[in-house]
Amino acid sequence: MNTPTHCLVALALLSKKADPKRNWVVFVGSLIPDAFIFVAWIWLTVIERQPQSRIWNEIYFDAPMQLAASLFNSFPIYLGLLGVGIISRGKYVGRALIVFSSAALLHIALDFPVHNHDAYAHFWPITDWRFISPLSYYEGDHHARWVSLVEWSIVGACSFLLWRRFRTHWVRVCVSIIFALVTLMSFVQFYAHFGSQVAA
Repeated sequence: MNTPTHCLVALALLSKKADPKRNWVVFVGSLIPDAFIFVAWIWLTVIERQPQSRIWNEIYFDAPMQLAASLFNSFPIYLGLLGVGIISRGKYVGRALIVFSSAALLHIALDFPVHNHDAYAHFWPITDWRFISPLSYYEGDHHARWVSLVEWSIVGACSFLLWRRFRTHWVRVCVSIIFALVTLMSFVQFYAHFGSQVAA
C-alpha cells in the first residue's frame, strides 16, 4: 500500500491522545519499512541522475536494493525487536520498541497481500521466500483498481478516528492532507493502468 496509508493505519490503531512521544514513535515505525526506498530514490535521482525507468526496472531489482528491502521489511527482525521491547517494557526504551516494532509490523502485514512481481522477502533472514500475491496496490493487471478502493476506505475510516481522537488544529490539518493525498493516489490508480514491469 501507499506509505501515507501505513501512517494513518498505525496512528489510528496505536496512537494515544495524551502521549505525543508515543505518537511520534508510531509515526516513525510506520515509515521505516519504506525508508530505504525514499533514501535510495533521492540519491539515485539527485546525486547519480539516473532515469526513473532504470531506477524502478533495473536498479530496484539489483542485489543491494533487494537486500535493503529484505532488511527493512522483515517480520523476524521486527518480531525480535518487539520481543526485546516486551522484556524491557519497564523502561521507556522498551515501551518505545514495542510501539515502534508494532507500527512496522502493521506496515509489512498490510503490504504482504498487495505486492506481485515486486514482493518482498518478508521472512528474511530465515528464508528468501516471497509471497507473489495475485493482488497489487498499483498494477492494473493485478486488480489495483479494487485494491485502491479498499485502501481508500481504510484511510477514510482511520482519518475519521484520528479526527475524533485529536482536537488540535495542526493534527487535523495533517490528517486532512494525508487523506487528500491518498485520495488522489487512489483516483490515479483507479483510472490509470500500471502494468507489471519485471527487470530484464
